[in-house]
Amino acid sequence: MTEVPNELVLNRLIDAPRDKLFRCWTEPALLKQWFAPAPSPLPSRKSDLRIGGANFVVMRMPDGQEIPCPGVYLEIVPNEKLVFTDAYSGGWIPKTGGKPS
Repeated sequence: MTEVPNELVLNRLIDAPRDKLFRCWTEPALLKQWFAPAPSPLPSRKSDLRIGGANFVVMRMPDGQEIPCPGVYLEIVPNEKLVFTDAYSGGWIPKTGGKPS
């Protein structure tokens, strides 16, 4: 892998069925159950599961502050691989908040 400044790559081995794990990352109703630390709910969860499609999650902190987490899907291999950006919109354009364009 070629190193890119400011790139963060996370790899995890999780002892769970691939199909269920993939669903937990890609289905908004399931993402709501685990994505944010308690007691922070996810008032908004959207997913356009296609390469170039947007994913958008909003976490609400206990003090009411909302933290948007926009991103874009880069690679999708169902039940095998999911590559996406975090806080970026289409074309790797950084976002400072709000919904991806």
